[in-house]
Amino acid sequence: MTTVSNAGVQTVGEEPYRIVWDDFRDGFHCTGPDARWSLYGFGPHIGDDAEVTTSADGLRAISSGVHPTTAEPAFVRTLGQEAQHGPVVPGALDHVKWLAYPQHLAGTGVQGFDAVPGRVLSFETWLSGRTYGTSGHPFGDQVTDPEDDLRLASVAMPVLDHETAMVFDFFLTNKRVYVFYERLPHARGQLGDYAAFLHTVPVADRTVDDEHHAVISYDRAAGTVRWFLDGEEVFSVDRIGHPLPSREHLMLDHGGEPTTVAPRQLAGGMGMFTILDGALPGRSASGLVRLTTADAHYFDPIVGAPRPQAFVDGSSRPGSRLFGQGAELRLRRYVISSQPSRP
Repeated sequence: MTTVSNAGVQTVGEEPYRIVWDDFRDGFHCTGPDARWSLYGFGPHIGDDAEVTTSADGLRAISSGVHPTTAEPAFVRTLGQEAQHGPVVPGALDHVKWLAYPQHLAGTGVQGFDAVPGRVLSFETWLSGRTYGTSGHPFGDQVTDPEDDLRLASVAMPVLDHETAMVFDFFLTNKRVYVFYERLPHARGQLGDYAAFLHTVPVADRTVDDEHHAVISYDRAAGTVRWFLDGEEVFSVDRIGHPLPSREHLMLDHGGEPTTVAPRQLAGGMGMFTILDGALPGRSASGLVRLTTADAHYFDPIVGAPRPQAFVDGSSRPGSRLFGQGAELRLRRYVISSQPSRP
C-alpha cells in the first residue's frame, strides 16, 4: 500500500493508497491552479453560503450571515421555485447551502476517485458541528424538536457519484448523527425512470461539542457501502440503487423503478444543508416547503406513488426557506484511501 501524507495531492496512481487529502494547515483553496476543493454549483447557483477559516485545528465553516436579533450565524442564500428564477436551476437545489468536493477526476473523467474492483474506496474525516436559530421556524407542530430536525439545518459529510446520482452521507444535528442513503432524481434524463429517494437513519446521540470519526466505504466488487462511526459499523447497504425495504426512515419519495447500480467512482465532500421539502420520517408524510414545481417529483413517503406529497407551504415563500437558521461545520482532516478488499 502506498501512503501519501502531503495534503492536497492531486493525482493517485493505480496502486493501493491512503492520502491525507487535506489537513487545512495551508488554508482552504477552492479556486486557482492549486485548488484542492471545488464548490458545488449548478448553473448560476453555487453552494458558497459560508465563511471559511482554517488553523492548526482544521477547518471551520460557518453560515455567512448574522441573525438580526441573536447575532448567531444564519444562512443568507436561498432558491425559490422555478417560476421565480427560471427553469434552468431546479428549486430543490435550495438544499445546498455550502458544499465542497475534492478537485480530482477519476479515470472516467467524472469528478471523484476511481472505485477499483477488488479494492475498498473509503472517505474518512473527523467532524463536528452544530445548528443555530432553528427554533424560529414557521412550521408549527410539523417540527417536534428543532434541535434535532435536520430539515431545518444540518452539517454533513456527503459522498456522491455524479454519474449515477447515488449519495451516501453522515449528517449531524445538535442531538443526533444520521446516515443518509439517497438517489437523486436529476440523472433520469440520461438513465431513465429509476427509483429516487432519501432515507435518513438515526445511528447515534450527540451533543454540539462532540467530534466524530466518520468513515464511508464502498466495495465495488461486493456491491456494498458501509458506514462507520467512532470505530463501529453503524449501517450498510448491499442493493445499491434500491430503496430500503421499510419506509420507516423515508424522508423523500420521488417514485420510479428500483435499479441496481455500481458506481465507477465516488467523490467525498463536506457541507451544510437544509432539506425543507422532506417529511418527518415515521411521524408525518407532509413536507415543510415544496421547493420545486416539477411534475411527479414528490410522492407521499408513507404510502408511496401515485399519492402526491402534501406540504405546509406549497408556494415556497422566502420566509419559509430562511427564518434565521444557520450552521457551523468543523473538520480536522480529510483522508481518502483505496485498499484491497478483505475476503
